[in-house]
Amino acid sequence: MSYLCSCRQFNLEHTLVNGQAFRWRVDSDRRWSCVLTRRNASNNPEMILVHLRLDGEQIEWATEPPGQEEFVRDYLRLGVDVIALGQEFCECDPSVHAAVQSFPGLRVLRQDPVECLFSFLCTSAAPLHRIRKSVEGLCRTYGRSYRADDGQEYHTFPEIEALAGATVDDMKALGLGYRARFVQATARQLLPRGGASYLLSLRERSYAEAKAALVSLTGVGEKIADCVCLFSLDKDDAIPVDTHIRQIAERHYLTTDTRSMTKATYALIGDTIRRRFGPMAGWAQQYLFFEDLFEKRAWSAFERQWATDDTTSSSDTPSDPS
Repeated sequence: MSYLCSCRQFNLEHTLVNGQAFRWRVDSDRRWSCVLTRRNASNNPEMILVHLRLDGEQIEWATEPPGQEEFVRDYLRLGVDVIALGQEFCECDPSVHAAVQSFPGLRVLRQDPVECLFSFLCTSAAPLHRIRKSVEGLCRTYGRSYRADDGQEYHTFPEIEALAGATVDDMKALGLGYRARFVQATARQLLPRGGASYLLSLRERSYAEAKAALVSLTGVGEKIADCVCLFSLDKDDAIPVDTHIRQIAERHYLTTDTRSMTKATYALIGDTIRRRFGPMAGWAQQYLFFEDLFEKRAWSAFERQWATDDTTSSSDTPSDPS
């Protein structure tokens, strides 16, 4: 393995276990692995197995096939200096200082939009262990198998065509429940628009345009759309607003007039956080979200169920990570 960056610029747990991606595995040597999809101009998907591990103060990396450092850096968005960014956030709002200091190296990933969209379609009203199990089931059933050099088997995230051809009943059997209908319907809506190429093209459109395109899909509300915008479409000012973020906003920044999450309330919270933290406000939202998990003592179960194959539900596991 070769060295990638300092752990101050990239923390494995803070980034890979904060509810933005769901397929990273960690082994007994604390090596994190995931097979990711890279798309070229002709949209021919390529499988790349990425390994990451902390070695002292440095992050080691390796890929199969080898020599994919540019891809790894792009996925991890290592062009963003999170140390400087954290300092900017503290200047914008001193109350975020504790979160920035507690979670150094927390990054926002640049995921494949296909994986990001359909993964978050599996998150609605589901606990973490069920999300992971459903996503893994989709990959094993509809993704492609990849046999690593060490003999371990991995699976890619399914292509849109495979999900469009899946039956609702078969996906329900994987644990998706009512979300199976959303997955099938959204996949079938995307194909005539251009499939994966269409989703990738949303990176070139404005945040408002990309979000509007996403919420036109079955099962995609504002929060899922904002997750996809932030975690895969380069919209760094997207703010996924869930219960955690609403409570944080009401605690520090504003008072809302209703207990329900209306469209106006959602917009008010997002706009308030954007005004405070600027064009990278989505990254600030991740610090705030992560800190809230710790304050509610939800992290212990969150990490435990991520780092093991245990799928036993826990009452303090956050039910809707974002």
